[in-house]
Amino acid sequence: MQITQTIYTAEDIHVIITELQNTSGTNDKKDILQNCIGHKELYVYLQYVYDEVHYVYGKSKLPMIPAHEPEDGISWIEDSNLLELYAMVDDMNAGILKGNSSDQAMTDYCVGKPKLYEDLLFYIVKRNIKAGINAKGINEVFGRVIPIAPYMRCESESYMKKRIVYETDGDKHGALAESKADGSFLNVVIHPDADDVSATTRYGREAQSSKFLNTLSIIPELMMYKDKMVIHGELLIKNTDGSIMDRAKGNGQINKFNKRKNTWIELQNKLAKAKTSKAKEKLEREMEDAHAEWLYISKNLVYEIWDILPYEDWMNLECSKSTIDRWVEVTNMFGEYNQYIKQADTDIGNCELRLIDAKIVYDDEEAMEFYQEQLDAGLEGMVIKNLAATWEHDTNRQGIIKLKDFKENDFIIVGYEMADEDSTFVGGIGSLIMESSEGTIKVNVSGMKRHERGLERVDENDSSRGLQVIDGFDFDQFTGKVAAVKYNEMSLNKQGGYSLFLPNVLEIRDASDKSFPDDFEKIKKTAKFKG
Repeated sequence: MQITQTIYTAEDIHVIITELQNTSGTNDKKDILQNCIGHKELYVYLQYVYDEVHYVYGKSKLPMIPAHEPEDGISWIEDSNLLELYAMVDDMNAGILKGNSSDQAMTDYCVGKPKLYEDLLFYIVKRNIKAGINAKGINEVFGRVIPIAPYMRCESESYMKKRIVYETDGDKHGALAESKADGSFLNVVIHPDADDVSATTRYGREAQSSKFLNTLSIIPELMMYKDKMVIHGELLIKNTDGSIMDRAKGNGQINKFNKRKNTWIELQNKLAKAKTSKAKEKLEREMEDAHAEWLYISKNLVYEIWDILPYEDWMNLECSKSTIDRWVEVTNMFGEYNQYIKQADTDIGNCELRLIDAKIVYDDEEAMEFYQEQLDAGLEGMVIKNLAATWEHDTNRQGIIKLKDFKENDFIIVGYEMADEDSTFVGGIGSLIMESSEGTIKVNVSGMKRHERGLERVDENDSSRGLQVIDGFDFDQFTGKVAAVKYNEMSLNKQGGYSLFLPNVLEIRDASDKSFPDDFEKIKKTAKFKG
């Protein structure tokens, strides 16, 4: 294939993608991309598809596009059509277009244009050009044109016997067993040439809790790591008795805290528009309660740490340091932190640092004893790691295994059903409709909080007065997002499809990384389903 134009049009980009789709070998695909080096129009398009750090569209599929023919007399290879596409998905990313309005915008964009424009839009919302090549492979050819949020994932417990090694050549070195943290994952990053710390989510987006993690930046002993430190941990919230809130409640509180600025603006706008003194009093109480809740969260944050690696290694998506070497660095760092805390006569911030509960285990029996201790303490389970395993982006297959008592997978939310007329939650969402990544499993999942269903009490001080729909609630706000779902088992239903027994929503988050939601094969392994 030879592209002689200096500017790639939508048609050129579609031709390249089609050729990649029709080429089987990875090296052959990279050869095709090699011929495109330097063509920024292709880079920009691929960024809209694969950059999950800066772009979240709230949709994972196109609406039903009515059959149509391209309008006559118009040159459809003009660059302006891609600019129109980018402007639309920019508005989706900014939340200007969402729900039905984004569906309508996508329909309007596609109708009247050749099918290739619908294809290009489809690849963007699916976050994949469907050509068997990912962001990492594209960057290997073009350089770092697509930002990747580094994140290491565990394998499921079914790999434990195959992967975990307790001795080598007669040397019984054991494996590292860690408690499975039960909160909101967070990286604490000390960037090169930065005087402060930042915090990012697993998707590489800055977390609004950053300023409460500045504890690290004022400990001189820790500056030995400066210009190269990234810490992995979990952000948690303490209950009034000092125990840790459960995941669903704690993560919900953290999400509220992260959105506090927008929430405050919304409440102020509602207060300004309130027409009665009763409505104003209600909003004022709501604002007081919200402020008190945010203050409580800010004073009861806990950051539980379990890993550390050099910044450059993290950015390069791999680190040659072994699990045990990194764990020694974590424990040394935490020891220095504790020593500083004892001597400090200054305000060290509101966020308490804790070290994850961990120990070296020397066989499966010791590992399972540690695992049961975690379950008895009300925690999720454990992660067990080979001491020689190194850090790598995406799923680590060197022996990093996660064990949990219940089954949990990630599903894409494709819609919702309203609650039945005789339900407590009538008028609100009864259940969310979810699918596996390829749509093999489709299930209705409940277990949401009252406000997630779109409902609030008519009178917060009198539950007998019932519930009402929250003014302005967007019932479609969850569509296109990913939900972590807890369930007991997977089974076949009477229609020959697949069902989950007792499914409940644990967490709802933006659809981002292509590994989320899970596909049928991964869910089948997690559920240990033999059917």
